[in-house]
Amino acid sequence: MPTERFYRLPEMKRKIIREAAVKEFARVPYEKVSINQIIQKAEISRGSFYTYFEDKDDLLQYIFSDSHEQVLEYCEEELKQNGGDFFRLLEQIFDRFVNRMQETSVMLDVMRNIFSYREGERIISMVSCGQEKVSAENPGLQWIFQHIDRSRFLYKTVEEYEPLMVLGATALMVSIKRFYQFPEEEEKIRKNFQGALELLKHGAYGACESK
Repeated sequence: MPTERFYRLPEMKRKIIREAAVKEFARVPYEKVSINQIIQKAEISRGSFYTYFEDKDDLLQYIFSDSHEQVLEYCEEELKQNGGDFFRLLEQIFDRFVNRMQETSVMLDVMRNIFSYREGERIISMVSCGQEKVSAENPGLQWIFQHIDRSRFLYKTVEEYEPLMVLGATALMVSIKRFYQFPEEEEKIRKNFQGALELLKHGAYGACESK
């Protein structure tokens, strides 16, 4: 995320930099994004840019305006409201992405360009969750394991839970990618996503839940 020096800039200047970045991410595929184009439109020096952001990944994370802490706060609130339902949380995250991107068409272009990149899923996972790797040592996985209702699960340890987390996150990313490629098919994509979650749910809860 941006440095403290960036946040000390006047609000209008921060807005100009963000808008210049959004237009550039929407203009070309992710790998072709030009820092030079951004700094020219924002009227800042290259040196200044690198005192505000580490790289374009860092800038992209700022565009989505969610720090890791904010994501956890969102997840915690949703889990409280849905009774700790992990699968419902995945649906709510999908809704959050869809609603956010529908607010402005330019963000749909941004997402299409990111997903055209060969590591698009990694980039989206990073900017949305603040983590690049899902593993038993991942703080995000540890956190979710502690906050979900585990009473209905077959799994007892975070290591056992890890494959479910990976499969759930994969289904989520695939569905989000599909939506950004074909937004007109939202209903079908949502139905397929929910179907994938149902398969995971019955495998995770055990045979008694599928009767």
